Amino acid sequence: MLLQALSRTRLVYCAARYASTVTTGRSTEAEEGSVTADLREFFLNPDHWIYSSKGTPSWINPDSVYHISQLQVLFEDRHFHLLTYRAIQELKESGFLRSETVKTDVETFIVVWRSGVRYVRRAIKAHVTLAAEYSSQLISKATGDYAETLALLGLRGLGLTLVDRNTRSYRHKTWTESEHDLDFVVEKDGRAYGVEVKNTLDYMPRDELDIKIALCQHLGIRPLFIVRNRDKIQWDKMQEAGGLLYIFKSKIFPPGQEPLVQRIWKEMRLPVAIWRDWHGQFYNTIADFINQRWVDIYS
Repeated sequence: MLLQALSRTRLVYCAARYASTVTTGRSTEAEEGSVTADLREFFLNPDHWIYSSKGTPSWINPDSVYHISQLQVLFEDRHFHLLTYRAIQELKESGFLRSETVKTDVETFIVVWRSGVRYVRRAIKAHVTLAAEYSSQLISKATGDYAETLALLGLRGLGLTLVDRNTRSYRHKTWTESEHDLDFVVEKDGRAYGVEVKNTLDYMPRDELDIKIALCQHLGIRPLFIVRNRDKIQWDKMQEAGGLLYIFKSKIFPPGQEPLVQRIWKEMRLPVAIWRDWHGQFYNTIADFINQRWVDIYS
C-alpha cells in the first residue's frame, strides 16, 4: 500500500510541486506572472540581478544560450524550479524564446535563447558539450561519493559514530517495502539518525524523499538528510517527521576538478565549488539538531 501511494506521488510530481506555491499564501497567478517577467528581464537586461549575484563574474549574458535545468537552478533563490519551467514555456509559446532539443549520450537537453539572437549553432554545441561532461556518470559518481565522504567526516567531527552504510536495517528492524536504503546510519548518545546525502543540481525527487522518511520511521531513527537544495513541501515534510533537511547550496566537487568547476561557473554560472570541509553553519546546525531533547515521534 505504501509503495502504491508513493508511485502515485511520482505521477503527480509536477502537480505537487506546483501546489507547493499555494502553501506560501501568495496568489499563484500573480507569482507566475512575476517569474515570467523576471525571466524576460534576464534575457533583455545585462544588469539583471543574476548576472551580479554571488560576486565572481562569469561569461553569461542576455545573448547566451541556456538549458532549462540550468535556468531553474539560476533562479532558485527566488523561484521554485517548476515555476521557472512554466515561465520558460510561456516565453517559448509567445515567441520571445526559441528552443532546440539536443540528445547526447548522457541525457537530452532543451536549449533556449532569446528570439533575434543569431548564429547560435556553435554556442549550442559548446554549451551542450559542457553540460554533458559534468552530467556524465563518471562525474556524477565522483561528486556523489565525495559528498558522502565529506558528510561522514563532518558527522564524525560532531561525535557521531558510523553504525552502517548503504543499509535499510537497524538493530532488529529491516525495511522491506522497497529496495531503497540509507547512505548511513549514525549514532550519538544512544540516539540514531538515518543519513541521506544528495549532491545534485536537481531537487531530491519527492517520492524518494517520502520513501526514505518512511524508512527512517520504520527503523525508529531520526532522518538527517544533507542536500544541495529542496523545495518548500520537502522542507515541511521533514519538519513534520521531526528530522533535519540541511541544504548546502553549491554542488560539491572533489579537489582536482578545479578546471571543470571554473568552466561550469564561467560558462553557466551554476553553483559549483571545491570543498575540503564544511562551513561552520553545517556543524552548528547539525549540532543544534542532535542536541535537541529526544522526542519519540514514531511510537
